[in-house]
Amino acid sequence: MTSAALRLQLENHLALRVPAAFSRKVCDAPELMPSGICGVDELLGGGIPRGGFTEIVGPASSGRTALTLSIIARASRENACAWVDVYDALDPESAAACGVNLNNLLWLRMKEKPAAVRQSFAARKGEQKPWTRLDQALKATDLLLQAGGFCAVVLDMSDVRPQDAVRVPLASWYRFRLATAQARTALILLAQTGCAQSSASLALRCAHEKSEAWSAGEQVALFGNARHSVTVDRKRGEENIFARKKAPQFASVVWTGETLWAQNAQPGQSAR
Repeated sequence: MTSAALRLQLENHLALRVPAAFSRKVCDAPELMPSGICGVDELLGGGIPRGGFTEIVGPASSGRTALTLSIIARASRENACAWVDVYDALDPESAAACGVNLNNLLWLRMKEKPAAVRQSFAARKGEQKPWTRLDQALKATDLLLQAGGFCAVVLDMSDVRPQDAVRVPLASWYRFRLATAQARTALILLAQTGCAQSSASLALRCAHEKSEAWSAGEQVALFGNARHSVTVDRKRGEENIFARKKAPQFASVVWTGETLWAQNAQPGQSAR
């Protein structure tokens, strides 16, 4: 008896006792949160998934924070969002200029223990050392995801050294993934290098392409706009768990961000 005939026989016997025992798992398409950048949204098929874990990596000035602010700007219009800042890197004025509704944004800033407290802990043998900024950020992110009620939660590890970021246990990222799906929250991780691995349903890699200078008359030239590239390193669909595995296909797009002084330039002022 062939395997196909055996499978059909088993399905017929179990059809009344266990309905759809061998049927495929069908999941609804996730709700997408647009970034407002046409090229990026077209690349992602509409935006990042709500209820999914998105990892955005890249070096400094790669556009990772600008992309995230663009996403939060649209999510915070009518929903509550949270930004867990490990090294106090977020600039509220820049966020507001990007369109982020600060009234709907919970900003959590991590800080070190006072020197006296650190010395007192070190003097006691057998006691655990005080939490670092990264430890506090991971705990705060876990509490936010468990509490629910947030449309998007950003864990900003942009200034965390790669050797420290990769030391975060994979079990923590997997727990974040489950909590994100249950709370239907979009979790966005910002880092210099990938560390969430398979726990992230969407992995984006940002890179700096080119910058153009802007000047008004004889003033000192400033950066007027910058071109960034976004590459999709991983995009997992939960509804395709029975599909045959294929080799990863990388897709990328280039987008341009313009500064406020270039946007507000007078007709006689131009970029160069």
